[in-house]
Parts: sequence; structure tokens; C-alpha cells
Amino acid sequence: MPDQAGPFGRSDEDGDKEKTMGTFPIMDADAHMCEPPNLWTERIDQRFRGRAPRIVRDFNGRKGAFFVCEGLPPFPVSGAFAAGQTFDKKFLESGLESAPAGGWDPAARLKDMDLDGVVAQILYTTVGFSLFGIQEAEFQEACFSVYNDWLAEFCKYAPSRLGGLGLISLFDVERGTHELERCKKLGLKGGMIWATPPEGDHYGARQYDRLWAAAQELEMPLSLHILTGARRSGRIGGAPDPAHMYVLVTTRPQEVQTSLMQFIFYGVLERFPGLKLVSAENDISWVPPVFERADRYYYAYQKAYEISLPMKPSDYFRRQVYATFIEDPLGLKVYRYIGADNFMWSTDYPHRAATWPHSQEVLARDFAEVPEADRVKLARDNMAKLYGFEIPPTQ
Repeated sequence: MPDQAGPFGRSDEDGDKEKTMGTFPIMDADAHMCEPPNLWTERIDQRFRGRAPRIVRDFNGRKGAFFVCEGLPPFPVSGAFAAGQTFDKKFLESGLESAPAGGWDPAARLKDMDLDGVVAQILYTTVGFSLFGIQEAEFQEACFSVYNDWLAEFCKYAPSRLGGLGLISLFDVERGTHELERCKKLGLKGGMIWATPPEGDHYGARQYDRLWAAAQELEMPLSLHILTGARRSGRIGGAPDPAHMYVLVTTRPQEVQTSLMQFIFYGVLERFPGLKLVSAENDISWVPPVFERADRYYYAYQKAYEISLPMKPSDYFRRQVYATFIEDPLGLKVYRYIGADNFMWSTDYPHRAATWPHSQEVLARDFAEVPEADRVKLARDNMAKLYGFEIPPTQ
């Protein structure tokens, strides 16, 4: 098994604890597609065919495979299929020939899931993250529609095990709402929206209420995943200098934290108590301190700055918000301040951070101090409840 310990290290005692913990069927709340290179060139509406996003090899003198779309920086895709590989400079130059077939072949996907002891997955895009940066509404909608159709076809191969999340464009909220309704009819499990709306906008604005109402009625959770912010600071791609890259990957959770505060303090979650939100791939260790601060200032300022919130901010999180994580040792130490019902473990397959094909071993190691009832919630039952998957019977 490759070293997965990260900066927190690992002791011999940890290894002994692993041996005492059995495996159980797990559910992956954040896995990814590896979209075929011809997806948009073959399927997009004819009027956009010449502008279709595509994957090219060795772009502008840079070695490797890149996802390119007009108006967006080229996105190097090697990290999208680095599961089980050594992610170094040499691998950065590899092409799709190195990608596991499970990225786009559902039969191969199920085999990889079985190898990892995963009974169900929620499927997010990969190269589609960069498409959230498109500034032309109709072009973005056309790109998203192509992906949503393809993803629905993929999931129909094994609907009891594969649950897809559609891409929802919000330049026009009415059309975005119709697309969410269409995704529901296609059998998808939820939708992805901007992690943050464009500059000058916020999710507390009433223009979005039509979408929140539909998501609530359709029981379609809306996910805010890293790399999908509409603001320039949150976009991906290009060739930033290494220092800037480290700054971005460290501070990205702040985008979703800001959006969640808008949902709460502008009363969206109060007005739509059935709306479910997911903070995806932002870790969970930040949740208790951020909401402790939110609760503290809610009580401190409410007499001077009145807002109509009958519950404290952390209660809205507990009622309506979920967060996924891959490996977050600190998060597993502090999640109890919120409770075990709102957090969902994931593998990130087939991306660079993936625990595949050693997820059961990683789970045993990282959850060694987690009570069994919480472990089952975090690694299976919470996802099953949110997305409507059946929990397999105990052997």
C-alpha cells in the first residue's frame, strides 16, 4: 500500500488498530468521470461545433494532454487519472493512454469499485469544472447539456450503484431551473452550481429563489465543488507559478464557506427548509470553528443588526448542509462538535488524491478512533440517505 499518511504520520499502534477493524460496504460521495476526448466535438449543438471543447496533446509547446476551450486557460488533465500512480513531473506529461477505463466505461468502473469495496458512487465531472468559467450563457448551457446527457447514459448502466450530478448553468436562472428539472427526469441525483456566483452577485439574491424552490421540490441536492467558482480567483487551468498554485489550493475552501454563509444569513435555508447543499472536496475540519464563529456573532449582533433567523447558523448546517472529504485526519478529530450526520467520505477516484485501490485500508487507518456508529454514517449511511441509495444488507 502506498504511503497515505500525509503530514500527520502514522505509528505502529495505528497499524495494530487497522487489523482489529473489519471492512464493510462503503459508499463514495465524491468520485469523478474522465470524459472521453470527443464528447463535445461529436455531441454539441451544430452551431457550436467549431468551438467545441476538446482534449489536445502537447498544447502550445507544453507536453501532456490538455482540455481546451475558447476563452479559458488550458487545463492539464493528467491529475484527473492519476489514481494509483506516482504523481510527478513525468506523469504530468502523460496522455489519456494512461487513464483507467473506469473514467468513461461503466463496466470497468464497476470492476474498480468492487476492487475497492465501494458499493455506490456519486459522480462529479472532471474537465467540466473548467466550463464553469465560460462567460457566454448559451455556450455554457450547450456544453453542460451535452455532459448531462452523457452522464445519464453512463449511470443507466447500473443505477443502483452510480449516481450522477448534472451541471447547471445559472446565467439565466429560469433556464437553469429547467435544466435541473430535465436532469431529474434523466435519472440524475442532483446538480452542480457555481461554488461562488459572479462578482457583484450573491446567493442570497431573490433571483435564485426559483432554483432553490425547484431543488427542494425535486429533492435534488445542489453541490458546490472546489474549482467551480464563477469569480476569476477560483478558476482552474493555466500555468501558475508553483507558489501561486499552493496559495490557491490552500485557500479554495474559503469560496464555499462564503457561499454557505450567504445561504444562511440571507435566509435562503430558512425560506427553503427542504433545500440540501453539499460542500464538495473542501475537507471538513474547518466546519466546527467557522460555525462556532458564526453562532457567536449571530448572538452578539442580533439585537443591533436584526435578521429573521429563528435558528442559529450551525443548526441550519445540521439540517441542510453536507460536506465531503477524502483524507482529513483533523476533521475526524473535531467533527463531533457538529455531529456525524452531515459529513460524507469519498475516494476522489480516479484523480490524483484518490485512495483507490486501497480505500478499505485507508478507511481502517483513518477511522481507527471513530466510533463504529459514526464510521458507518460517514462512510456510507449519510450518502445513502441524501441521494436515495439502498444500504446493502449486513452479511
